[in-house]
Amino acid sequence: MSVAYLIPAFNEERVIEGTIAALKKSGAALSDIYVVDDHSTDDTSRLARRMGVNVYRCESNGGKARAQSTGLYKFRLQDRYEWVVFLDGDSKVDPSFVSVLRNSLDPKLDLIVGRVCSVRNSHIFSASRAFDYSFGHSLHKKAQDNAGVIFVSPGCASVYNTRMLSRVKCDGSTLAEDMDLTIQVQRQGGNIKYAHDLKVWTQDPATFTDYHKQILRWYRGFWQLVMKQGIWKGGNWQRVDMYLMAVMLDSILFNRLGWILVLGVLNPLALPWVISLDLAVSGAISLFVAYDTKRLDVVWKFPIYYWIGYLNFYAYFRAMIEVAVLKKKHVAWDKVARYDFHTINPPQETTP
Repeated sequence: MSVAYLIPAFNEERVIEGTIAALKKSGAALSDIYVVDDHSTDDTSRLARRMGVNVYRCESNGGKARAQSTGLYKFRLQDRYEWVVFLDGDSKVDPSFVSVLRNSLDPKLDLIVGRVCSVRNSHIFSASRAFDYSFGHSLHKKAQDNAGVIFVSPGCASVYNTRMLSRVKCDGSTLAEDMDLTIQVQRQGGNIKYAHDLKVWTQDPATFTDYHKQILRWYRGFWQLVMKQGIWKGGNWQRVDMYLMAVMLDSILFNRLGWILVLGVLNPLALPWVISLDLAVSGAISLFVAYDTKRLDVVWKFPIYYWIGYLNFYAYFRAMIEVAVLKKKHVAWDKVARYDFHTINPPQETTP
């Protein structure tokens, strides 16, 4: 089956060559790799062309979703290929990616969901994201797959049947274009499958500012999608709508920050025990993640990054109030800074 690899990119000169090199090493033909330069102000286009892939430079900057749509149209990918892999300019496919993909392709499928892995690095956010990605994919994504309620296929690791791509729209109306497309596939009754071994390694923000910027963008995109799709309006609910309702209710009513605040008021003496229990459960999960990722830093850095979870709750509720209550419009991407990772394979951890 014919497969194209589409990479929207904006100012990715530090990483684009490594992204393409990883695809080549995995077995992808350079002629099947397509880079859409979203009017970068750096050497992204020149470096991508030097690697020998197909490059189209947009006349103006329009965002990731528009770059994807432009690439599909300008390169006629839906006419020339049976499958299109959506990747990011700062991500590297695993050396086994292409072989796993070939074994996963099935004409009955409309969307294949890959697994996101954190590139090993010394900063604390790498360990935190390794925890989130491993637990989220090994447990949540597998459970969602079994229940038929996957609501987001990562923008850096999604494989679409072009038959389905002709029925959905990358319109850039939210900051979560990957979730938007996934929900559209669900709405179309598409067949979605999670492929745990289809791994893509991605950079994580290296600073607190960039981490907060990224997580806030994700949550704003989530709530934009909720509003756009009218998830809580009822009517013709599908299984994925009911699952998203459960996710929202759980995060609003049963989040750890809320219960700690309630207990702090009603029974302050129980507060240390509750926090200790939460730490113990999360610490046990970190042991599983360390085994799954072969990263010991996920365990010994846990006492530090555990508290990042509270920042995530703040970002979630801030985004909810901004988008769902105040109806603010957020269209800026707030791109985080890139940093070098020269090797094709995920780099080994360095000493902090």
